[in-house]
Amino acid sequence: MLACPLCASAVPGCGHDWPVEHGITDLFVDLVDAEHTAVTSRVRAFYEERPFPDWRPEDDRGSLLRQGRANPFTRWLDDVVPERASVLELGCGTGQMSLFLGVAGRRVIGVDLSMASLVVAEAFRARVDLPSVRLVRGNLFRPPVAEGSADVGISSGVLHHTADPRAGLEALVRCVRPGGLVVVGFYSVTGRILLPLLRGAHARDTTRRGQAWFHDQHHHPQESRHSVDTILGWLDAAGVDFVRAFPEISFSGADVRGALWEHWLHQLSWVSRAADGGLFVLAGRKRGA
Repeated sequence: MLACPLCASAVPGCGHDWPVEHGITDLFVDLVDAEHTAVTSRVRAFYEERPFPDWRPEDDRGSLLRQGRANPFTRWLDDVVPERASVLELGCGTGQMSLFLGVAGRRVIGVDLSMASLVVAEAFRARVDLPSVRLVRGNLFRPPVAEGSADVGISSGVLHHTADPRAGLEALVRCVRPGGLVVVGFYSVTGRILLPLLRGAHARDTTRRGQAWFHDQHHHPQESRHSVDTILGWLDAAGVDFVRAFPEISFSGADVRGALWEHWLHQLSWVSRAADGGLFVLAGRKRGA
């Protein structure tokens, strides 16, 4: 699955000399576009200073499993993704999703632009002994993965921190095989309206993890917010058919796409969701199986 972002050949062995730091291969390449490069540099600097979401000192394999199974979204992923599946996560941060899905032995590649975040993830991966997970540094617009090689592609809570969220989604879709699962999570246009009211409460959590959350939510240098129908339209155009939403966007259930009016009624109810970041997740199947 891993491939050189310059020549698309397998890594290692592609002929390019990619550095390795703390056991993490650095396959990051910049884009020619100046705006992309500027935004990426700001976001990278932000996470180099504050790896996100970080781990608590007491976290271990057991807590990783408990937290993953307690969340309806990650529990659903764990239930529907086969144990032998190949999984790509673009924007893995400190590795919570990648490592949770790797517990069952799935072949997981977690990609992030921040070496500091990846070093934190790699330390936890080594401590809990998850050899099926590989962490690499890369640019999500030029993923270090062969096109069509992943059974599952995930980028949740990441694309809205880029200069071009739609292009990032399309890059993820290209990495997934026909019939594979595509999962994306975005900030809602309504879910963060009340976030400023929580600034004081978030600032009072002085733990390292708490401060990472506070700065990520309130001081991020790049953020966009999106409607459900915007992201559904991007998925449609990229050849991905809707499968499920978290939270649900239809009154008929989480696995029903529903109508425009249902989407907006649900989004209005998300005004109260600032405490969890106002994120919504859409999952779909890439056409062509």
